[in-house]
Amino acid sequence: MTEKDAEAAETLWMDLVKERAQLDAECTEDEVEQEAAWCYEARSSVLDATAKKIRLCARSKRWWNVDIKAKKKDSRRREKEKPELEGGCPGEGISPEVDPAVEETKVR
Repeated sequence: MTEKDAEAAETLWMDLVKERAQLDAECTEDEVEQEAAWCYEARSSVLDATAKKIRLCARSKRWWNVDIKAKKKDSRRREKEKPELEGGCPGEGISPEVDPAVEETKVR
């Protein structure tokens, strides 16, 4: 939440609180419970109105931040700059036309 969002949340909260009556020493248990429920709902509505909306799903990565994105980008860049190995994986690209030993095993 940015500083601007925090100020907006505080302003909204103060506007909501102005409309509520204060509890006093003679309040009943029901009034206290109602006030607690109102506080919960009011704070939730303030946060909903001012906080950044995020969508969470099974693949959400809340720990994935700007630092990790920069490191991942740097890693990908270094990987692209790395020279390719000639011939690739062992055995890749060997054909009977090139390797007579492969041809011998086919003939037998």
